[in-house]
Amino acid sequence: MTSLTETAAVAPTIESLRRGVGAALCAALAAFIIGSTLYGRLTVWVQYEVVLMLALGALFALRPGPLAARPALDALLALALTVAGASAGVYMILNYQDIAAFREGLPNGWDLTAYVVGTLVVLEGARRAEGWMLLGVVLAGIAYLGFGNLLPGWAGHRGMGVEEVAELSYSSNGIFGVALGSVVEIVYVFVIFGVVLRLSGVGDFFDWIAGALSMGRRSGSAQCAIVASALFGSINGSATANVVANGSITIATMHRAGFSKAYAGAVEASSSVVGQIMPPVMGVGAFIMAEITGVPYGNIMLAALVPSFLFIFSLSCVTALEADKLGIKPPEGQDGTWTRLRVIQMVITVVSFTVLLTMLFSGYSVDLCGLGAIAALLGLAFLFPETRPDRETLRRMLVEGGQEGLTVAVSCAAIGIIIGAVSATGLGIKLSQAIVVLGQSDLFLALIAAVACSLLLGMALPTAASYLLVVFTAGPALTELGLPTLTTHMFAFYYAVMSAITPPVALAVFAAAAIAQEPVMRITMHSMRLCIVAFLFPFLWVYQPELMLQDVSLATLPAILASLATLALAVVMLAAVQVGHFHGRILWAERLVLAACAALIYVPGALSTGIGFTIGGAILARRLLAYRRQSVEVAL
Repeated sequence: MTSLTETAAVAPTIESLRRGVGAALCAALAAFIIGSTLYGRLTVWVQYEVVLMLALGALFALRPGPLAARPALDALLALALTVAGASAGVYMILNYQDIAAFREGLPNGWDLTAYVVGTLVVLEGARRAEGWMLLGVVLAGIAYLGFGNLLPGWAGHRGMGVEEVAELSYSSNGIFGVALGSVVEIVYVFVIFGVVLRLSGVGDFFDWIAGALSMGRRSGSAQCAIVASALFGSINGSATANVVANGSITIATMHRAGFSKAYAGAVEASSSVVGQIMPPVMGVGAFIMAEITGVPYGNIMLAALVPSFLFIFSLSCVTALEADKLGIKPPEGQDGTWTRLRVIQMVITVVSFTVLLTMLFSGYSVDLCGLGAIAALLGLAFLFPETRPDRETLRRMLVEGGQEGLTVAVSCAAIGIIIGAVSATGLGIKLSQAIVVLGQSDLFLALIAAVACSLLLGMALPTAASYLLVVFTAGPALTELGLPTLTTHMFAFYYAVMSAITPPVALAVFAAAAIAQEPVMRITMHSMRLCIVAFLFPFLWVYQPELMLQDVSLATLPAILASLATLALAVVMLAAVQVGHFHGRILWAERLVLAACAALIYVPGALSTGIGFTIGGAILARRLLAYRRQSVEVAL
């Protein structure tokens, strides 16, 4: 019988071996993505299978399982799961053509075994990637496939047998569907791009420029967090991952400045969310949208400009007023000096993003554009000693490039089952019909229903998976109501992104709570308050489509600029209402008037906008003039 001492001695060896195997598989995965992008992909089925097999193997090696207390047994379980997943994948690669030609809908015993084993392995991978919540959602989808005939009314369907469920799950309509495809063909290249940006040291420029821009302001620590997290969030494609990466620094910095830990956590979570809708990368959501809709990338980027600007502006206003209310002093130690290193970092950043955008607008495929940006970044980084990566850094780029995409790859594979279930059972059509029925009497009610659907379906999912699930469920209804394709997809995408900070499963908030060591609900409430204005923006696309900037001309430009000015003022009003402070304490009566004025601006119509702008602007101007008069008197 093995003694406790022997077990303790074996555990580090097993752990080291697992880390080594996991790192090797991650590096192989990143190399495969880069190689297949550069030299040409394999057939779709083989490409997806290879990525999934490598991702699952790496995930099982790096994430402990249910037997973590017994390292040897847990390592054997990880090995068994990896072999099982690889066996199912290899079998499908070798037999896919025969299955597609002769046995689709009539699987033999070996086919069925591969389907069941492959699906079970993916489910365990999803549990390790995102926890029990995601697994529960997917299992609910599988249960709905099998037992939907027991449900009454519109929610029910004919039901499916075990063979049908297994075949649907492990097919191009399920695990190997559009969700995993978006990761393999688009997302992974940009995950690697983000890792290269960070490990080369060039990404430090984002933190520095954010600090320089916020220098001398009371809310400087919060403004720095907002700008830096929005920039990084735009690249890494995950609000949760961005909170984990930046939160340990930004939350602590804001707390030292004078903000509460809960408030600091909410600022970090909210600013990480805004990065997902901020051009030019938009957390790769724009690229997936362009692939699905056929809408040019440039149009998508233009549509996102106004809401992303207003979102960041609203966060900046609220935190500035909060800092003024708390009497926080401006941060010290950031001088904004342009050193040689900062200039080099700026040049590399600008050139790599210029290459990315130039290739995109020249019509190259999205993945090749990402690879071009990586090549430009590395090529320039090698020219300067300050940014030149050594062999170990290059190895880490490959390993971490593969590792940081594991969660989204496996999650999207699992969520493919939900998308397949929604499509195969007609549930998506039924939900769409319900939204359409609401829209026939009131478009606003239909939009509210679509928002609820987006926030509910998007919870506990990475951005890419959340958007895909939402748009295939609620999107058709909005299109049927007459909304343009771009408006529909942007609406669904925006609220899928916002699900990262909305209860009950606010993943970005959970990550911030773990760092801030504050209750989740406290941070959630702060986040909801910080982003209350942001929840209104997508409705502007519907009722004021000119703000999507799709048909800008000299004739329409003055009206668009006027709309932006009034909306910016409404943002300031709502910020003052939330904080209860604007160059001094604001009484409740005044807050109610300002809230009403902001609402009038958001309501379409020249008269309502004019009334809200005039009255609200007069109130803020009066308080500003009184403050400046008081400041002059004090100075004298």
